[in-house]
Amino acid sequence: MKNKDSYYRILNLTAESGWINRPEVVQEVQEIGKSVTDGRASPMNYRDANGIKVIDQESNVREYTTISECVINEKLCRATITKHIKNRSKTKDGRTFTTF
Repeated sequence: MKNKDSYYRILNLTAESGWINRPEVVQEVQEIGKSVTDGRASPMNYRDANGIKVIDQESNVREYTTISECVINEKLCRATITKHIKNRSKTKDGRTFTTF
């Protein structure tokens, strides 16, 4: 409910044309904006990770430096791999994907 009230307050403050030229309104909108969360997790930047580690059913470990390399060698699409990394889940054949 707090987010809804904050959104309505921002709408009220920004309803007038020229509100952007009023520093006190801009500052208040910025302060309210800091307190509002959208509830989504930040997307992971896989370039910041050192690589992708794959552990299969037989506990064999394979490490890839890029997600593109992982896609090619593991023969799965990027979306599937990133979903399993994000959810910390296993594929149907028992592989586990993690970043390191």
